[in-house]
Parts: sequence; C-alpha cells; structure tokens
Amino acid sequence: MTLDSPLVFVDGNRQVMVADSKGVHPQLGGSDLLWATWGQRQPAFVHSWSAWGPDQRRIASFRIAKTGQDSRVWVTDVAGVSGAEVGSMGSRVPIYLQWSPSGQRLAVLSQDDQELVLAEADPTGRMADRELLRGSPLFFTWLPGDRLAAFVGEGVPTHPRMAILSPDGQRRDLPGAPGNFCAPVVIDGGLAYVAHHHNQVVILASTPDGHHVRELELVDGLVALLAAPHGPWLARAISPDGTGAPYRQLDLLNLQTAEIQPVTDAPSIAFFWLPQGNGFVIANRVSDQAVVHWSRVDLQGHATPLIDLVPSRDSRVYLRFFEQYSPSHPVVDPTGRNLVLCGSPADEPDAPSRVWLVPLDGGPPEEIGEGLFASFAPHSPRSPDGRSRDPVVVA
Repeated sequence: MTLDSPLVFVDGNRQVMVADSKGVHPQLGGSDLLWATWGQRQPAFVHSWSAWGPDQRRIASFRIAKTGQDSRVWVTDVAGVSGAEVGSMGSRVPIYLQWSPSGQRLAVLSQDDQELVLAEADPTGRMADRELLRGSPLFFTWLPGDRLAAFVGEGVPTHPRMAILSPDGQRRDLPGAPGNFCAPVVIDGGLAYVAHHHNQVVILASTPDGHHVRELELVDGLVALLAAPHGPWLARAISPDGTGAPYRQLDLLNLQTAEIQPVTDAPSIAFFWLPQGNGFVIANRVSDQAVVHWSRVDLQGHATPLIDLVPSRDSRVYLRFFEQYSPSHPVVDPTGRNLVLCGSPADEPDAPSRVWLVPLDGGPPEEIGEGLFASFAPHSPRSPDGRSRDPVVVA
C-alpha cells in the first residue's frame, strides 16, 4: 500500500481505523470490548463521520452504544492510546462533525425530530456543550477566528438566513434569503453564498464581518460552490431544474473580476478540487443509477476515467451534500496523487463495501479493506487569516 498521507475510515463493523504507509491500525481509544458468551470479542460501540483534527494528531467521531444509550462525540489521539467523550446529543440523531481551524472547537450537527441542531463541543471535554442554532435546513462552515457562517431556516414558516456567529455569542445576519441546499464557502477575504437578493438568485461575496456584501453572478437553478485551494477562484456548477438532475456548467468564477472561465459541461453529481488547483475529480451516475463513475478532469475539460463503484450508504450521503462535507473530509490526498472511496465494484453490486485507493493518473485501484466511509486529513494552503498563500494562474 502506497499512501502519501494517512487516512481514517470506518470499517464494516463501524470501528475507527487509520491507514498509513505502515498499514492499517485500529483506533481503540478506550472503546471497551464486550465479551460475547461464545468467547468472541464484540465492540460495544459503533461510529460514524470520523473527522481529522487540523493538527492531524486527533480524530473525532460520533459514538453510539449498542445498548441504546445516548449518542456522543468521541475524541482520540491518532495512536488510539487515549480518548475522551466530549459531547452528548441525548436522543438526537448524529449527522456531521467539523473541527474549527484552530482545533479548539468542534461543530456538532444533529437532528431533533424535524429540526437540525448545531452545537459546539470542547475537544478537551472541559467545557459543556453549547447549542448555537436550531432549524431546517442548516448548513455551515468555519471562518477565520473560529467564527461560524451558517445558512439556517428558522421558525414556522421557515425563514432562511445566512448568519455569522462570533465566539462571544454575537450574531450578524447577511443580506438575502438563501435557498435550496448550498453550504457557505470560505473564500479569499470572506465568504461566498447563494441567495435570493433583489428578486433574483445571486452568488454573493461578503467580508468576514458581514458588513460589505457584493454580487458576483446572477444564476438560475440549484448552484454548487467550492473555493479553489489557491487564488481568487470559485468553482461553480448549476443543476438547471434543481430537482435532483446532475449539475452542468462547471465553470471558474473569478472573485476579483467576476470573469467566468468554462471548464466542462459534462454532467456530475459532485466535484472536488485537486489540491494544486489544476483540475477536479468528478463523480457522476452511469446508466445504472446505483453505479457512480469517477474521473479526473483538467481545467480544459479533458477527462481521465478512474473507477466505477456502487457507493456505500455513507458515501451516498457524502455525495448528496458534498459542498458541506468535502472541506472537512477530503477524498483527495494532499499530494493530488490518490483518491479514497468506499463502495462495491460495479460488477459486484451486492458485495460488502470496501475502501479503495485510486491513483489519479488512471492506474489500477488498490483495495485497503472492508469499509463504509474514508477521508484524508484536511489540507488547506490558506493562511490563518483565510487568504491563500500561493495564487495560481488559471490558463
């Protein structure tokens, strides 16, 4: 196994594993194994949405006891030697975890009946959980300074707003009413989001404090946005009818000039920047709707086929909301050499889901083991103030 960067995955028993150049290692972290009557060891807990800390020394996961006790957040060191429960959701259903850039806070998204709940937990477990927002839909991202930007629908009828939350509890609502499913995106100098503004659907850019907002592009349909790893570029794709049809019109939008540079009009259900900013990994359904075709596409639209897989259930959720999940759970390694995916081969759709390491040069994929979801540690060339260090020229 050739790994340039370690990855974390949840295996077939929903136990947390780390894979690196030395092999695969279980993350016990005090998980307490129960002994069944026939003498086999059985895990007492199952896990989901394992997330690397920004220092790559800690991993946070949702932990659910098989005895039916409350769902909790578990943080362990990468070696799996020490760990602690740092947050409790009671009877709420765990959805998603995201570390703050500083590593000092954890955003915890869960579901309480018909509402989503966004809370923050202290990764050290010293401070009690604090509920921040409640509503539906609810998408968010961390901003520099451990602030949160969240698109939340509050009240009945739902009144969607884009809000910036400061660590001291202050809140500022930004102009426009966000619509559909679009997570806010950290960009050079602030935040980008899609909203109904002045009776039009517009991509907006805001300063980090929310005091200055400008229009970037008028759009029509369901919009997906991802910030480039370098430079003043935003990847933008549009699903014309917004009813689940694939995205088209994957273009680059210049945040400084609003210039649009086409990349490809090929359909996709999700797309991911390469870490060098020189292209994308694209996922799209094939004729069999259960199978997803993965390819690498350069900035001129030239495609290299990679693999066809039936994604695991966790992976299907990830693809459905890729703009929310991909910044914290990247499936492309920091070198841009490998892609990690979980699923069954297209010709064995009923086989157990496996973890696949897929070379981005088009080489043969390598099977790591049985698994349901995997990701590399987050990689961002942006400095602590949110600005990119090394802008690239997009040709």
